[in-house]
Amino acid sequence: MAKERCVICGQIPLVRIHNPQEYMLCMDSFMRMLNAKELTIVYQTCPLDEVIKDGKFYDRKIFHQFKCCACGCIYGMYVDTTQGGEIRMNDKVFIPDEY
Repeated sequence: MAKERCVICGQIPLVRIHNPQEYMLCMDSFMRMLNAKELTIVYQTCPLDEVIKDGKFYDRKIFHQFKCCACGCIYGMYVDTTQGGEIRMNDKVFIPDEY
């Protein structure tokens, strides 16, 4: 069952990401919320400051998971740089050892 979103994380769009430009716009929004201490990173496949390095994506598949500091909702942003991705709510923090 999905948790109710608060005023802060209710601003996060739950959307499909169709291209790298949309991904970068979404990443910019998450970065602003992180800098404002509204979100924390709970899992990542690469450091945020290395998503693009020397003009290239860190990897073909990138995943970041964020937690709202106000209500505890968890959001995942996944992108396959060749096929797109999405932002959605997650039930829990991803723990690789559980899979």
